[in-house]
Amino acid sequence: MKRLTPIRDWVHENYRLAYVLGTGLLALGAWAVDPEARVSLGLGAWATALALGAVLEPCVNVGSQLYGPVLSRGRTDRAVLALTFDDGPCPPQTTRILDVLAREKVQATFFCLGREVRRHPELVRRMAREGHLVGSHTENHCNLLFSTPGRSRREILEGHRSLALVLGRDPEWFRPPYGMRPPWTLNQARNLGMTTALWSNCPRDWQRPGAEVLARRVVDQARPGDVVLLHDGGGDRSQTVRALELLIPELRRKGFDFVRLDALSGTPQA
Repeated sequence: MKRLTPIRDWVHENYRLAYVLGTGLLALGAWAVDPEARVSLGLGAWATALALGAVLEPCVNVGSQLYGPVLSRGRTDRAVLALTFDDGPCPPQTTRILDVLAREKVQATFFCLGREVRRHPELVRRMAREGHLVGSHTENHCNLLFSTPGRSRREILEGHRSLALVLGRDPEWFRPPYGMRPPWTLNQARNLGMTTALWSNCPRDWQRPGAEVLARRVVDQARPGDVVLLHDGGGDRSQTVRALELLIPELRRKGFDFVRLDALSGTPQA
């Protein structure tokens, strides 16, 4: 699997080009279907794929505002950024992350799954008690891009309710799983009074490349107003915990400070 990491990284960082090349290669297969109509079949298949990609791209591009407003990065010249954590709460890693944040006196933002909120309400209450911002990440972490509007609404509504019951107030922030959001998703979150947030700094901690690599990825690409995507659930996050211990002091040495996401919630910027 380690051999694939450079390829996966390139695809992640150049997904538009990867899509064009990948669909072009698939279109070549159409040439073998009918030797008499190779050109029309191949070009037609590729044109269809590219048109579909153009429609879907704003649903997956974390900086796109085409289908509705999202906060990907705060518009500020101040050297501040927001650390955000998805997919929890999940002990013991959420506990360890909260311990690091408390020790470093950093406030962060957690996007919690409704099902995990109901399993570990004490961790959600600790997040709020220690001054962190808590938002919704749906109920079950389903990919909303491939969900019907009805299922999407249920996922968002149930996640919202689970969090509201524990917090004692309605959550004001929402992050769709994988960053995937068809237009109706943004409307559904907005109808519940939630602002949709994505990210601008993604070290890909799900790859588990090592804590030092994760910390370096965050630090090297850090810009004022960044929203950093990390995870406290969804798998083994021990590397994320260790990376957090490394990146916080390193970013402070570079002059950065840390804020909750709502401190960046002026005019959204891609």
